[in-house]
Amino acid sequence: MTFFECIKMAFASMKMNKMRSFLTMLGIIIGISSVITISTIGKSLEKTVGGVMNSFGLNIIDLDVTYREYDRYNPVRFTRDDGITVKMLTDFMDKNPDRIELSEAEAYATGKVFNEDNKSIDTEVTGIYPGFMKIINKNIIKGRNISYRDNSEVKSTAVVSEAFEKQYCGDESIIGKTISFSCDNQPGVIATVVGVYKDKKNLQKYEEGFTDISTNIYIPYQTVYKLKGENEPIFSWIEVRYNPDCDPYETEAMLIEYFNKIYENNKNFHVSTYNWADDAKIITVAIKLLSIAFSVIAAISLIVGGVGVMNIMLVSVVERTSEIGIRKALGAKNSAIKRQFITEAVIICVTGGIIGILFGLGGSYAIGEAAKMFANSMAENITESLTITIQPSLTAIVISVVCSVLIGVIFGSSPAKRAAKMNPIDALRYE
Repeated sequence: MTFFECIKMAFASMKMNKMRSFLTMLGIIIGISSVITISTIGKSLEKTVGGVMNSFGLNIIDLDVTYREYDRYNPVRFTRDDGITVKMLTDFMDKNPDRIELSEAEAYATGKVFNEDNKSIDTEVTGIYPGFMKIINKNIIKGRNISYRDNSEVKSTAVVSEAFEKQYCGDESIIGKTISFSCDNQPGVIATVVGVYKDKKNLQKYEEGFTDISTNIYIPYQTVYKLKGENEPIFSWIEVRYNPDCDPYETEAMLIEYFNKIYENNKNFHVSTYNWADDAKIITVAIKLLSIAFSVIAAISLIVGGVGVMNIMLVSVVERTSEIGIRKALGAKNSAIKRQFITEAVIICVTGGIIGILFGLGGSYAIGEAAKMFANSMAENITESLTITIQPSLTAIVISVVCSVLIGVIFGSSPAKRAAKMNPIDALRYE
């Protein structure tokens, strides 16, 4: 009997005993689908968490001016000459383009802006560097973002929300127009609008007729210091946001080398770094370990499924004793009988495994859709940053198929050996 004949007979036997075959497969289906679902959720969670961390600005490196040697009895006083300046950071960015961004923000004031119809718009004014918009996940949909040049030249430019644009000038574009805002009883400040950012939540409120909408206006960080009458900011600690496409540890090494040269003549202070990629790595490893642990627990059910396969194959051997006797009497070898029953066990397990994979993938996508629906009911600042990615694990699928075959071979071997060892005369006389 050829291998293909064995497969044909296996499917014929399954067809004759549909319900029994399905119940036999059920343990395999549940075990495989559980493993696929858990591994897919784990991999998807890893991808989703990574995306959320990047969108919330967790791809950052802290720069901290620290003592070279701290003497608690006679500490050296930190001065402006010891701090990190914006020029240091922009010089680094000029030498290493598309490597880091500044994401600092400085609140200025709250107040009102009046449009041409003399209707007031509530606002909060904040000074920012370009990277801040990425941290709060605000996308520029018209014009441009506040730039480093706006900061270095202390320009009076502004980025407003799409809700503000609708309130201020209706269907017309606000880009290039000047606005005047008077905040906290301070003199009016005039700024030219250079960009509009997406603000779905407040725009929806505006379209629904709400009148108490408050939105944010963003202006250059260093302009805020000028308006406050303060000196250019000097930092003893600052966060920089690195490009996710760049290696975080290489970027950190470049920053260390750069600031070591700047501070080489400073006897008291130097710049130390902390890379948040270490935290991200810990979270990723924890998710992977949890996924593996739960997958192993789910895989235990495969053993139960394997015992079920062995049990039903033993029943099948008993039921087909006469058939085995006839085949042996006609010259079938023990190896052929053994191969027939092992093939049948493997076909049952592989069929159950494939069904389990389909159920597992379907369950994973269903859970993903449910998670998306749940996320949509949450606050906008979370859902805009949350991109749920369902990513099936190809490795888990391949391993599941291999496990199905192994279960069939291992748990089908005992019944197959029993069938192969039958005495043909006793088998023919069996009723």
